[in-house]
Amino acid sequence: MEFIHTNGYKPFPELAVHKLHGMRFYEAPDGLKYPSITTVLGKRPGKQEGLQKWRDRIGEEQARIVSGKAARRGTVFHNIVETYLKNSDISDMKSDHFLAWHMFGELKDSLNTKITKVVMQEQTMHSPKYKVAGRCDFIGEYEGELSIVDFKTTTTEKKESWIEDYFIQCAAYATMFEEHTGMTIENIVIMMVAENGTVQIFEKKVADYLPLLQEVMDEFYLNLDLDK
Repeated sequence: MEFIHTNGYKPFPELAVHKLHGMRFYEAPDGLKYPSITTVLGKRPGKQEGLQKWRDRIGEEQARIVSGKAARRGTVFHNIVETYLKNSDISDMKSDHFLAWHMFGELKDSLNTKITKVVMQEQTMHSPKYKVAGRCDFIGEYEGELSIVDFKTTTTEKKESWIEDYFIQCAAYATMFEEHTGMTIENIVIMMVAENGTVQIFEKKVADYLPLLQEVMDEFYLNLDLDK
């Protein structure tokens, strides 16, 4: 399988990363610093409380182990997907993480049949309009339509109602891309693989999540105090 690569836009600048009070910020070419969209979403009301309840339920040590395993699995999985979509050899990546390799194997057919063109991979972007930045997994044509595509791993299958943050995150990437290129992206696609091999694909419209993006950004800046 060979993926077609194209862009048609001026290159994006790489943004320097800064840690400010434990939060990730990206520095734009004009020197302004914008929070990572993942940092912003992690500050949503109830998010930290929910994570703490989970830690309390299973214990801090077990939570650390589970989180570490999930992070390693996700990192290797993303590396495999990124390399595969670049039309590069992935055969030597099998030994990096056995489970991640097999989870990629479950997604491979969907990548081959649904991804019709690669526009951008793993790129930092920012939005002066929403005052936010981030690193986008993938932009390309999904079933012939320009889309923000995010690749996710999960321990167990997820309900759509549990992953609202994913859709907001992708909406942020879409507006970052449009502000830089003038090209509008209307579609969000989440391609998720569970440890049992189940593939879930969620498709949404960017426009439906821009009001929520504005809401979470307003709330973040309302509560932001870097002098603390």
